[in-house]
Amino acid sequence: MNQKFNLKNLAPHILAVVVFIIINVVMYWPLFLENKTLNQNDILQGAGANQEIIEHREATGEEALWTNGMFSGMPAYLINVQWSGELTKHIRKVISFGLPSPANHTFVAMLAFYILLLVFRVNPYLAIAGGFAYGLNTFFLISVEAGHIWKVAAISYMPLVLAGIVLTFRKKYLLGFVLTALAMALEISSNHYQITYYLLFIVLIFGVFKLIDAIKNKTLPEFGKTIGILIIAVLLGIGANIGKIWTAYEYGKYSIRGQAVLSSNTQSTGGLDRDYAFAWSNGIWEPLTFLIPNFYGGASQEEVSMNSKLAEGLRKQGAGSGQIRSFVKSVPTYWGDQPFTSGPYYLGAIAIFLFVLGILVVKGPVKWWLVIASVLGIVLSWGDNFEAFNYFMFDYFPGYNKFRSVSMTVTIPFLCMPLLGFIGLQKLIDEDWNKTKKSLFYAAGVVAGLCLIFIAGSFMMRFRGTVDPQLGDQAWLVDLIRDQRASMMRGDAFRSLIFVVLAAAVIYFMGENKIKKYTAILLIAGLILVDYIPVAKRYLNDENFKRDVKGSFFAKSQADERILQDDGHYRVLNLNNPFNEARTSYYHSSIGGYHGAKMRRYQDLIEYHLQSEINELIEGLRAGNTDFSDFDVINMLNTKYIKFGAEAGQVIVNQAALGNAWFVRNLQKVNTPDEAIEALGNIDTENTAVINSSEFTVAENSFMDGTIELDSYAPNQLEYSSKNADKGLAVFSEVYYPKGWKAYIDGKEVEILQVNYVLRALEIPAGEHEVVFKFEPQAYYIGNKIMMGSSIVLILLLLGSLFYSVKKSKVV
Repeated sequence: MNQKFNLKNLAPHILAVVVFIIINVVMYWPLFLENKTLNQNDILQGAGANQEIIEHREATGEEALWTNGMFSGMPAYLINVQWSGELTKHIRKVISFGLPSPANHTFVAMLAFYILLLVFRVNPYLAIAGGFAYGLNTFFLISVEAGHIWKVAAISYMPLVLAGIVLTFRKKYLLGFVLTALAMALEISSNHYQITYYLLFIVLIFGVFKLIDAIKNKTLPEFGKTIGILIIAVLLGIGANIGKIWTAYEYGKYSIRGQAVLSSNTQSTGGLDRDYAFAWSNGIWEPLTFLIPNFYGGASQEEVSMNSKLAEGLRKQGAGSGQIRSFVKSVPTYWGDQPFTSGPYYLGAIAIFLFVLGILVVKGPVKWWLVIASVLGIVLSWGDNFEAFNYFMFDYFPGYNKFRSVSMTVTIPFLCMPLLGFIGLQKLIDEDWNKTKKSLFYAAGVVAGLCLIFIAGSFMMRFRGTVDPQLGDQAWLVDLIRDQRASMMRGDAFRSLIFVVLAAAVIYFMGENKIKKYTAILLIAGLILVDYIPVAKRYLNDENFKRDVKGSFFAKSQADERILQDDGHYRVLNLNNPFNEARTSYYHSSIGGYHGAKMRRYQDLIEYHLQSEINELIEGLRAGNTDFSDFDVINMLNTKYIKFGAEAGQVIVNQAALGNAWFVRNLQKVNTPDEAIEALGNIDTENTAVINSSEFTVAENSFMDGTIELDSYAPNQLEYSSKNADKGLAVFSEVYYPKGWKAYIDGKEVEILQVNYVLRALEIPAGEHEVVFKFEPQAYYIGNKIMMGSSIVLILLLLGSLFYSVKKSKVV
């Protein structure tokens, strides 16, 4: 007989959910109690990029799939597309209990890690403490604060994927299959393939150990069966997201993450530029922030107390209270290798202590899997500070060169290290105390010893930062800042030492039966919260929450009002950091924007022509010159308005903008993209177009003039009327993209030509014609149907497995 369904068995799981919700209310209480939202830069920039897409959806009920809001036009796949076939979004809402973003992601991270620990047979109450460690580390919460919501969503589902895989290898085939398929569907739906790629490293290392084990035990058929089940589960998870994957893959080939177009680009084999990818690389010693958060001085700029030695030193130099208060709010305390950081990646002193304990008490493949994966993640995060290995990975490991900010590989140890730590603590609890207490002393000694070393070392290290030379010849100020860095390291090293000693003491007294097991677990959980939350609050606190953040950020300026009096289709150039902001895109079509995967050709256009033209334009404006007729690339993008401030008078109408479309008289033919982009700088774009004749065939070299007007504009459909006495070549100020755009003249499909390196053109016969462009990517329409079917199968399997589990738990 099977046991009856027992509510008592659910008690720890219900408690876990309740406790995780409470902790999230504490962490994000302004979100719940004050009607505030997080002031997240990436979210705000994303809102600017999304706006045209959202407005089109609300007005028509259909997806735009393309937007002119940024970079003169690009696919909307990686910006904001809703998929009717994505039924897993309803599952996301259910498992996050309807919590608002970003609290929902922190909750799911805690719950998923809790489930993973249960799979490894960790006591449920101890697993709750593990959930705290995974969801409250600063790597996760700093990402939340920055608005990297897709990233934190992907991180939150990683433990569920591992839980499903482990269950399947334990011959829990039904549960393992369903959980793996569901978790993979949720993981991929987060739309952050870089994190999913790093999860693959963890899974591959796990799989290697399982293969070795199967060879040793001669169980290869069973191994093959398990792999087959997992492959089907993963394929089902992929199927539930195939449209997202397909469109992202398709667009990726044309983005800066795809193959270079120009031979002068060193990344001719595809992928990102190496310097760009490794720009954010951890220093060799930077992982010590896992243990001591202020080892490298915290964030690039930290607020320091008015009672600090730095403030006292400023007073002695004669600085007034106002000057001191202003300076201590943003002191350049960071002295590591990264160009900028929002804060340290703090894994937790107790988690590090437990990780070392796990290394000592856990035996077999599980230990080595998690240790190797952790080390790999750390080594990869070093980037160009460990060239020998990381350049090899970048150049030869499939897909690795598609991703930037390699410091993000700390995702791997931030999952694997606490996992081994809590498995180790559970093993210590389960085994003979007399045999394991030495391991406790060794682990505590190693980690506490490290803290003591850096407390002592803080009096001897130099704490030189890359920003120090920028302070000029003020040696006394540099010395004060370096003393502050030393004090910050020393303070946090001592702080971590205390937590290690306290956690070790609790475990020791539990082993000696001086404290009951569940009291000890409660104390460990409490210590983790007291350790994590204050450090997290340094970077995610009440000051990060504001009322009506979006409304304030996108408040319509007088400059916007003036431009919006024009109800036509045009583009705007914001001279204030145009290629790293998307606020302009909220109200206008922009030639700039904010996105990590802009089109490769458009990036080339920025580097070869746009940036130099913008610099020249600015210099001209400073000299009082408002004649923009020489800026051929800016003009061919229909840049009708130049904006350099928020006032109405800080907008200039560009009378030289070429409009939405125009007929050219001459066609200059070249044979390579290199020749095309070079020729673009030497032509009059109003009268001449450049075409790569090795890719597009046009018989004529000269054409008759004509007129063409835009009659109707939508992001995914443009309608023109043309009139020309003879055959003509019309150039459109729209970005060329071959996967989805179709052109029709009087209802008949015609070939779209690529001219001027990035724009579209059509050969138009003599007469009066209706010209229409439609964006109808098959990857979206077909992919959406496959997603719908796969999602239905997945949901049916989930419901079926739940029904089977409940039925099995009853008396038969």
